[in-house]
Amino acid sequence: MAGGRRFSLRISRPLKKEVARLAQADGVSINMWIHTAIARRVGGEVTAEAFFKRLRDSSHPSAMLTLLKQSQED
Repeated sequence: MAGGRRFSLRISRPLKKEVARLAQADGVSINMWIHTAIARRVGGEVTAEAFFKRLRDSSHPSAMLTLLKQSQED
């Protein structure tokens, strides 16, 4: 994370405790655990956005069905 910036985040005590537990179980810092969790979520959103854009741009019903079937295989 070279060149990272500080980012203040307020979370509840119980959530912080759970994050700390999960980070320790993964053998990483709380900061790295949160970074990874955010990156996974953003990656999932970007992937879903691309998928639905391709689906929307496909005007032929059989092409849409093929795209949906392919997504179930991934």
